[in-house]
Amino acid sequence: MTNFNLGTLSSTPSHFSFETPDPTDIYQFQISSTRNVNLSLNEISAGDDSDLRLFRDVNGNSILDSADRANGLVASSRNGSNFDESINVRANAGTYFAEVSRFSGSGTVTYDLDWSATTPNSTLDFNNLLPKEFELGDLSGDIARTGFISDKNTADVYHFSLGSFEGVNITLSGLSNDADIRLIRDFNRNGRVEVGEEIARSIKSGITSDIISNIKDAGDYFLQVDQFKGSTNYTLSFDHFTTFDA
Repeated sequence: MTNFNLGTLSSTPSHFSFETPDPTDIYQFQISSTRNVNLSLNEISAGDDSDLRLFRDVNGNSILDSADRANGLVASSRNGSNFDESINVRANAGTYFAEVSRFSGSGTVTYDLDWSATTPNSTLDFNNLLPKEFELGDLSGDIARTGFISDKNTADVYHFSLGSFEGVNITLSGLSNDADIRLIRDFNRNGRVEVGEEIARSIKSGITSDIISNIKDAGDYFLQVDQFKGSTNYTLSFDHFTTFDA
């Protein structure tokens, strides 16, 4: 087992690339106030399956022990194969442990871990990590997806691409509490939102539907659904169209 101390998380996303023969790695960190903790486990080596769990230090001893495992589990992500794992959860001030554990595979595993702690209820401090939680592929027709946003899952991230002469209009609807959307181009493909990579956002108040219209440039995109307040189901609609504009 390998242990790392990440210190106090901030809104600025940080990144760690790791290659290890160990079946489990523990990342300890602190948050100084109530924050949205964002974790992304990605670039997992082919043939390996690693999972991600978040624990709270319930007894204050700065060690991930049996008490924390029994009573301190905050969230987990356990996708199959080497698909990205993601945790986005609202958490109170304290000490936490992110555990990366091997589910299957042998020998050395490589992966990237990204982390940040953003401000709850803020349209200025969206989740700034880009795990491929929901893969839509190359849009060739209309697609609709449903989801649920809450304090235990403050953001969902959808990945898709547009080809030449293709466009899309995106609508977030069916809300019972306030949620927002924004569209990202990860130009340097590092899995983190940086200056100049936000293409558009819609942050209408209340339960009014959010809309991003007339996206026509070919390439890869990430669409984020972010909690603003409370819990809500949602419907996310991608309305595909073709264009022959040069």
